[in-house]
Amino acid sequence: MYYTETKRFRRPLGRCLRRFLPALFVGALIFSGCKGKPAVQKPEELSPGPDFTLSPEAEDLVRRGINSHDQGDYKTAIDYYKKALDIAPNHPVIHYEMGFSYLSMGDSGAALEQADKGITGARSRNFNEVIPSLLDLKGSALDNLGRSEEAIGAYLEAINKYGVANTLVYYNLGLSYYRVGRREESLNALREGLLINPNHGSSNYLLGRISLEDGMKTKAFYALCYFLLLEPYTDRASQAYNALVNMLVNREETVGFRDNGTFTPADLIISLAFTLDEANFRMTEQEKVRAKLYYVFTSLEEQKNSGKIARSKGDELWWDFYSPFFYRIAKSGYFETFCRYIGLTADPDADEWIENGRDEIENFFDWLNAY
Repeated sequence: MYYTETKRFRRPLGRCLRRFLPALFVGALIFSGCKGKPAVQKPEELSPGPDFTLSPEAEDLVRRGINSHDQGDYKTAIDYYKKALDIAPNHPVIHYEMGFSYLSMGDSGAALEQADKGITGARSRNFNEVIPSLLDLKGSALDNLGRSEEAIGAYLEAINKYGVANTLVYYNLGLSYYRVGRREESLNALREGLLINPNHGSSNYLLGRISLEDGMKTKAFYALCYFLLLEPYTDRASQAYNALVNMLVNREETVGFRDNGTFTPADLIISLAFTLDEANFRMTEQEKVRAKLYYVFTSLEEQKNSGKIARSKGDELWWDFYSPFFYRIAKSGYFETFCRYIGLTADPDADEWIENGRDEIENFFDWLNAY
C-alpha cells in the first residue's frame, strides 16, 4: 500500500456559525453551511425566537470561549462555555462550541454528550438550523469512539433530513464508510462532496487512495494530481506523488485491476505510458514523469472527445471537471510549472525554486484563477 492511514481532519460545519454570532444573539437565522445549501425548512420553523437570544454577559462569555479555543486553550474555552450555560441553559450553540472544544482536546465522549444535549435543546424549541452542525459534531465524536456505523447515521440525517449539501460532511461520511469497509459508498460520498467543492484536499486524497487500492488507475491518477495541486509540500503529498511515480515510472503494480466502466480503456493509456521508456531512456525520473503526465492528460481527453470512451452515470467529476481541467493545463504555457509544483516533495532544490520562482508560481495561479 502506498499510503499510511489518513488522519481525520475535523472542522465541523458549525464552525461557520461564528460569522453569524451577532445575528444569532438578536434572534436571526444563523446556519447557511460552508459553501453548501442552507437547510430546507419553512421560514416560520427556523426562527430561534426570544428563548435563544443571549444576554450581553452570556454573549461575552461565548466570545471569550471562542477566542480561547482558537488559541488552543480548550480547557479555558470550556470553562467560559460552562459559565455561559449557567446564564443560558440548554442553548444549542453553546453546547456545540463546548463539544467542539472537547473534541479538539481529544475527549470525544464529552463531545458526544454536548452534541446530544444541543440537539435535544434545538429540537425542543424548533431551532432546526443549528441541528446539522450538531449532527456533524456528533458523527465526528462517534467515529472517533469507534462507532462509525452510528456516525454514518448522524451524517445521513444531516444530509437527508436537513438538506445539508456540504463537502466537509460528505468527506466525514466517506471516511466513516471507508473505516467500516463500505468502499463503494465511501467513493460515492466523496464524489458528491467534490462536486460541491472540488478544492477540498482531504477528499481528493482519500478518493485517490481508495481508487488506487481498488485498481481504478484513471480515477486515482486525476484525484491525486488535483490533491497535489492543493497540497504539494506535506507528508501526504510525498505519499501521493510517490503513488503517481509508481503508476507512471516504476512499474510497481502493487494494486489489482477491476473493470470500472467508463475508464477501463483510459486505464490502459496509463499502462501504455511505459512504452515511452524506450524512447526516453536517457531522461531523469522527473523528466519521465513530466513526459508521461503530458501524454496521459492529452490522450485521455482526446479519447473522450473522439467518442472512443463512453460516458457512464456517476462519472461527472472525472468527465466534466478533472479531464478537461488537466488537458487545459497540459496545453497551457504553465505545464512545466505545474509538474514541478506537484513534485516539490521529491525535488531537492524545492526551497530554492519556491524562493526564486515566485513570479512563475504566481503567474501560474493567476492563470488558474482566471480559468
